Order: sequence, then C-alpha cells, then structure tokens
Amino acid sequence: MSGPTSENSTSASVLSAVHVTVVKNVPPENQAKWLEMGKELAAKSWEEDGCITYDIVRSKENPNRFVIVEEWASQPHLDAHFQTPHFQALVPSMDGISETVELDVSSKALPISRAEQQSDVVNNRKKRNGRILILYDTSTGSTAQIADLIAEGALLLDRIDVRVRVVPGAATTWEDPATKRDVLHPFATHADIFWADGIAAGTPTNLGGISYRMKQFWDEFSQAGGWGSTDGKVATAFTSQGGNGGGGELACMAMKTVLMNFGFSVFGISDYVGFLDTMHYGSAIAKKPRNLEDKLKCRRQGLRLAEFVAYYINGRDEANPIATKLWDTETWGFPGIPPRDAGKDTLMERSITPHISLTKRGATAAPKRALIFTKMEDYVHDATPAMASWVLCKFHEFGWKGVVTDDKDFIESEEKLSTFDVVVFLNNSGQIFTNNSPLLKHIENGKGVVGAHAAIAAFLNGKDASGATIMEPTSDIFETIFGSHFKNHPPVQTGKVSLSMKHALAPNLTSVPLEFEHTDEFFNFTTNVSDDPDTTIVAILDETTIEGGLMGEKHPLVWYRELGDNKAPIFYSALGHFSHFYNGTGGRNGDYVTTILEAGIRFCCQNSGA
Repeated sequence: MSGPTSENSTSASVLSAVHVTVVKNVPPENQAKWLEMGKELAAKSWEEDGCITYDIVRSKENPNRFVIVEEWASQPHLDAHFQTPHFQALVPSMDGISETVELDVSSKALPISRAEQQSDVVNNRKKRNGRILILYDTSTGSTAQIADLIAEGALLLDRIDVRVRVVPGAATTWEDPATKRDVLHPFATHADIFWADGIAAGTPTNLGGISYRMKQFWDEFSQAGGWGSTDGKVATAFTSQGGNGGGGELACMAMKTVLMNFGFSVFGISDYVGFLDTMHYGSAIAKKPRNLEDKLKCRRQGLRLAEFVAYYINGRDEANPIATKLWDTETWGFPGIPPRDAGKDTLMERSITPHISLTKRGATAAPKRALIFTKMEDYVHDATPAMASWVLCKFHEFGWKGVVTDDKDFIESEEKLSTFDVVVFLNNSGQIFTNNSPLLKHIENGKGVVGAHAAIAAFLNGKDASGATIMEPTSDIFETIFGSHFKNHPPVQTGKVSLSMKHALAPNLTSVPLEFEHTDEFFNFTTNVSDDPDTTIVAILDETTIEGGLMGEKHPLVWYRELGDNKAPIFYSALGHFSHFYNGTGGRNGDYVTTILEAGIRFCCQNSGA
C-alpha cells in the first residue's frame, strides 16, 4: 500500500486526475484493527486538498478482501498525500497486518463522465476554503478603511481566504501623484477576479456613481476577456460619501449594476446593527467609518458575504445566513432590530464575535501570529515595502495576525518572539540581531521560519551594493536554519527556472509552469542544498542560461526543510528582487514569484507547531 510514484514529463500529465486502487487481503483476526486505522486514514485524507474520493469497500464474495479506492485531482496532490504524517504513520501499520494483492495507478479513459460534469467542481469547492476579494478605490483613505472592516467581518467565519486589493490607475487632479496608492494593499489584477468566489467592490461616491478608476478597471477586465467568465460568483458593494444623504446608496447600486453585467449574483442585507442602522444596499459611510454604528455595518456586510460564499458556493449548510438572523431575533425579538437602549458594548461584542457556527463548536481561539522582520542595516532593498505589504495581506487572507517590524528586540526577546507562530525574514542586510537563542528556541518548539530573497544576505563580512564580491557570513545562524547562506550574485539577467512537482508544496503550484524564463537576481550560496538529503528542492536555475553562476547543474532557488525533533517547517525562496513582483504590475512572472512564496508560507503556517 506504499505510495506509487510517476515521472511527469509534461504539465498536462501533472494536472490530470489520478486514480489509485489497492486490493488487500486482511486476516479475520486483524480486520477490526485494520478498519479502525483505515477509518482514520480516510477521514484525514478527505481533509487534504485535491482528494476527490477516498473509500474502502469490501468484497461480497470474499469477506477477507478489501479494496481502497482513491481519486486525486493531480499527481502532485497524490505525491503530497504520501508525505502527510497520517499516511506515513498509518499505512506501514496497515500493511504490516495485511497482504497487498494488487496496487494500480490509472487515469480516466473516458474524456468526461456525467458524475464529473455534475459534481466534481462542486465537490472540490466544498473541500477548499471560500475565496473573497475586497476590491476598492480611494482618494482620501476612507474607502480603504471600510474595506479593512469588511475583511474583518468576512474572517469571522472559518475556512475563508480574503484578499484586499486597491484598483490601479493614474492619480486624480486632487491627489498627490507622488503618493503610492499600494502602500496599504497591493494593486488588484484580473487574476484576483478569477480567483474569487465572492467580491465586495467599494468606490468613493462620485456624483452618485462609481469612481473613474473603478470603472476603468472593469472596462479593461471586459476587454481582456473577463466578460462572460465570472457568472456564478456572488458580490456586494460599499461606498464612502461626503456626508449622510450624499448619494452613497446610488453609488452602491451603480456598482452592483456593473457587477450584474458581469454575471455576479448581488444580494441585499436586511440586518440592522443598531436601532437606526442598516445596509440594505451595501455600507454607505459618511467619510471614514469613525463611529461604532458605521464599523458594525461594515463588519456585518463582510460576514454576510462570507456566509453567501460558504453556503451557496462551498455548500456549507452551517453558514446559511439565517443563522445570523436567528441570533438577532432571539436576542432582540422579531424582526431582529436592536432597541434604542441596546448597550454599545453588547453591539460591539456582537460585531467581533466569530460566526455562530464556530461559537457552537467552541472554535473561538485567538488567531495565530506571524512576525514579518524587515531590518536592513546595510543595503536597503527598494522592493521591501511592497514585499512586506504583500506578505502582510497574505497572512490576513489566512486569518492570521501579522506584525511588520524592524525592531530586533522582537527577535532577541524570548518573551516577545514566543507570541509568534511563524517568523518571516524579508530582504535583510547587516548584523540584524546578536542573540540567537530565542530564534533557536522558536525552531526547537516546532515553529516555522520563512526567508524571502535577500533574507539570507544578512550577516556578511563586507559591503558591496552590486552584490558581485564573494563574501562570507559573520554568523552561522541562517546557515543553520536555511541550510546555506548568500555568497554573491551576478548582475540581473534572464535565466530558465525549472520547477519540481514531487513535494508537499506541489498542489499549490499548479498554476506555475514546469519551466519558465525569468529576470531576477540569481544568488550563489555558500553550500549547495541540492546535495542535502534532508532538504526538498522546489525550483532550480539552469546555469547554462546565465553568466556568473557558481552552483553547478543543480543551482537551488527555492527549497524547504524540517528541523529538530518537532520538525519546524523552514522555507526559502531566492526569487523576487523587484517591487513589481508584489504590487500587481509584474505580469505572469510576478504571479509565479508570489505563488511560489505563498506556497512556502502556507507550508510553514500549516505545519508550524504541529
């Protein structure tokens, strides 16, 4: 029953569904124990991304014969299944008390089936998280604050991923053109629309309509082929207006008209969050959401969008919006409108309490925390603000709390560092800390560490802004953690990157081609982790396509490992020197860089402290 493997010569073969059939003979005296382990294996396998079917059936003619029937979305998903702790713990034990009669790995012979056509997409959506995009335009920051509050509300429901994005576009005549509009959140791309199951689109109220940048974004999305490809998604709208009665509800309806034209199903909200406060057509806030009632409206709208996505798209009955309405009516009486004298503390507590389905299950634990460490003592990387913003948004999507800092006390203080579950080092340089003990304790406890691009170029015995001088590390801390350290890099150039798909990260990398041309800084390292059996290589560089490479045939670019008895997850990606990779203007290669980094962050988040 041990896992089969296969060589994948093309991306098409990697992405096709894989069927596994295992025929077992189990002696009567072992069947109870074998089935108990099989039940646990099936239950945990069903939770994996890419598991379409996992069943154990019994022969009617031979009561000692069992058949394990599996279907996986792709070979990388199956390969990742073989690396899971439950597979490695349970399968050898099951094999030890049974006999394998036959093991077969196959692919679908018919190009399509009725079951595939009708239910595969639905089943896959049920197993993955719901995806929500908060898309906004802003000139004064008001709509951005509403967007953040809506995101907070959406994250009150579990298994929801949230992206907050600002539409790109030129500055208005009343804006400072030097102001960077993507400081709080990255610029939106068309890929964000395709990714999302549900969208909250927010615009300043401009003459009772939407802003020109918001309209331009959707016009360009249509011309790029987006029109007719988003039917079945759900959407809502929000706006900031100059004052109460300033046309906010007209702007929400105008925004919804655009969304309806693209096939989105838009919805109204009947909830009241205060005696006089509702958002039937979407949150319409006068300037910034400063008072309690405005914040309550925004959070409730985010929660309602999450409920619609979870119930109608992910098929989660417990997320039916009526559950929230029932809480209101049980608390305030029918029709669920808080009375005039409702206490503000009660209303606020309600707006930040996790969804009622989680409260019933007792799943109200505080979110996990990530430390994003950006200290640069020598060379200052221009891309670091965009990178940090992107990483912070990514943790927000995961439902984590991210903290960005360059204060080394967060690394050197065990009391502070112990409050974080994952540490991310971004583009660091110089002697960024001196006390290694808290970080080593963090790893000893099984907690994750991520390194991005120039992170392992800290602690060098010289300075060279060009990066060409070969230098040695002044501390072995990063070599201990990541397995290697920066040595130097040749000038920026274009090289060929090759991706491996035989590892735990593969299911999250299916949108990245197995080979692609890429322009970046390509680092040389003190040791080649490709030769380390305890390190898994995700991507390598073809050194024949660049000048100045010193690592040989297997030049590592991206890798991960597990350290210590508690298997602390460690991930490093050398890709990503430029800001455009993180701000939505990097094209397909920007998507490749961030998709790979996201896969590594997910790996560390999912396995940190496990």
